[in-house]
Amino acid sequence: MTTTGNRLEGKVAIVTGAGATGSGEFVGIGQAISLLFTRQGAKVLLVDRNEKNAEVTLAQIKEEGGDAEIFVGDVTNIDSCQEMTEAAVHTYGKLNVLINNVGISGPGSVTDVEEEFWDTVIDVNLKSVMLT
Repeated sequence: MTTTGNRLEGKVAIVTGAGATGSGEFVGIGQAISLLFTRQGAKVLLVDRNEKNAEVTLAQIKEEGGDAEIFVGDVTNIDSCQEMTEAAVHTYGKLNVLINNVGISGPGSVTDVEEEFWDTVIDVNLKSVMLT
């Protein structure tokens, strides 16, 4: 495992938006946070709505000897958020850290955004923080 210390040894974290993004050419923010947390000794529940993207992050963590599990869920849904928290506590016995990383934006300028998409942006970027 690539390690830079053990400051988070014994801690359990949830990271939303933890899956890999894009075509794999770069590391997304949630993916990077998850990798760094496990390198520091934390156990991480990788939360993403896309299981395949989360599996990429999980494989990297496992390759380095870290401890993580995947939770596929929708952070804009209160039931899913409750299940996410319960999954962390059930899997690891506690929860110490929550990283509300998930977020989206749209293509083009604000003046080109349809109202329906704007509602989705607000749900993902704001509502999810309140629900988690």
